[in-house]
Amino acid sequence: MIVHLFNDEKFVDVTIINFETEVVGLNKYIIFSNTLELKYVSRKELVLLLPNSSYKLDLDLIYKDCQLLVIHFLTPLKLYILKNKPSHVKVLWSIWGSDAYDHFNNQDFFEPLTQNIRNKSLYQSLRFSKLYSLYHLLRYRVKPVRKELKLLMEIEFISTVLPYEFEIIKKEFNLTAKYIDYNYSVNKFNSDLSMPLGDSILIGNSATLSNNHLDIFDIIKNTNSKMIVPLSYGAYGYQDYKERVIYQGNKLFKDNFHAIKSFLPIQEYDKILMSCNTMIMYHIRQQALGNIYMALYLGMRVFLNKKSITYKYMNDIGMIIFELEKDFDLVGIELNKNQKDINKELVIKLQGEEAINRKIKGIIQLHDSIE
Repeated sequence: MIVHLFNDEKFVDVTIINFETEVVGLNKYIIFSNTLELKYVSRKELVLLLPNSSYKLDLDLIYKDCQLLVIHFLTPLKLYILKNKPSHVKVLWSIWGSDAYDHFNNQDFFEPLTQNIRNKSLYQSLRFSKLYSLYHLLRYRVKPVRKELKLLMEIEFISTVLPYEFEIIKKEFNLTAKYIDYNYSVNKFNSDLSMPLGDSILIGNSATLSNNHLDIFDIIKNTNSKMIVPLSYGAYGYQDYKERVIYQGNKLFKDNFHAIKSFLPIQEYDKILMSCNTMIMYHIRQQALGNIYMALYLGMRVFLNKKSITYKYMNDIGMIIFELEKDFDLVGIELNKNQKDINKELVIKLQGEEAINRKIKGIIQLHDSIE
């Protein structure tokens, strides 16, 4: 059996649909939550809901009949489960982004204005202290990831959102794991969708420092376009950062600045996307690929950070993308039809139904190969 470990996240429903469409009864889906009311997961009849606490877990229930354990986003609780796995169980770590990058020694993911905010963060200074390590051990019964690298050595397989990430993460943690080509698809990229776009700008995907919002604002401060900034969620302590972004946005752009402060259903979010012809994702580390692929599929002009692995990957495969620093005068200007068609065809090739099905089959074949 393949046992999937999730938190209550947006990717769960589509992952269940993808695996159950391929084969019924082979997979067990476990959701960790402190409440019975789930925010994102609707396929409740197909999931096993367990408490989000290592002190309340039934490990035998998790590992019963398990041959392949898939960790979807590594949390302290899932690290504890890994620490207690039976020797015969193989492990696939499906890395989303921050579950790896937040534990890098070199946190060179922030532009200057954002780095100034981070330097003043009490939480960031505490995260690497002995006091935090003790707190982490008492709360989760494992140390922070950087102090549990021997546990990561027990992971046989890794999947990453972009193939370019694998060697970077493998080297950072000195892993021996093999690469598995698998990622998520939350959008349908096969329909012949051709809708008119608006003239607004969408900036970032969350209220996290890695978006480098203030540095974006500084580059495009002379724009007259309406800008939409999703700030409905983020990492620990994100509320303070969200308020700082809103304050600076209102100060610079007045009535043209519009923050999204609460989670929106996918249909409403898609309408907001369609009201834009430009997306700016200024992350240095890999982040927001689902949003980026959707924007490229819709025909939006996408600006990335030239330092990012995402920019390098997209540029190498032939996507029509833009550097914010060099091309900022094109913000708000719609792509031509040929540029849109090139991007759409590449998105379908990489993230269409055929590609995702092939990757799901690869996970099932991996399970079947385990003796």
